[in-house]
Amino acid sequence: MIDVRYLLVQVAMELPTLAVLVTGGVLASARGRLPDAARRLVLAGLVVLLVLTLISVAWSVALPWTAAEGPARFGVLSLFVGVIRALLLPAAVGLLVAAALAGRGSGPVPATSSAPAAWGAQPVEAYRPPTGTP
Repeated sequence: MIDVRYLLVQVAMELPTLAVLVTGGVLASARGRLPDAARRLVLAGLVVLLVLTLISVAWSVALPWTAAEGPARFGVLSLFVGVIRALLLPAAVGLLVAAALAGRGSGPVPATSSAPAAWGAQPVEAYRPPTGTP
């Protein structure tokens, strides 16, 4: 019989990751926070990471049963899970990198003051070369 404590520990170890992924998904899904393309890419990357985390939890929980069925079966399943994880992690990171770069303008960013107007900051003037100089 499988020890319930083992199962609880395996699930509890992934709870922080699950919490970050769900929170990130909720924050990223808010309209107006990100451009549409970036929002879709972030959500896709977070979903892939969520699937990867759930696969890791399932594999950790199934490990005792798989090992009990013999080394040949364990080796095949371990290889299968390893290949899936090796494909999903780069896909998720690629989606998140694409999200970070999506929606960026091609031109220079205009200069702005970082101080709030309430502090009396004056807007930064665009640089204009001096006229009439030789």
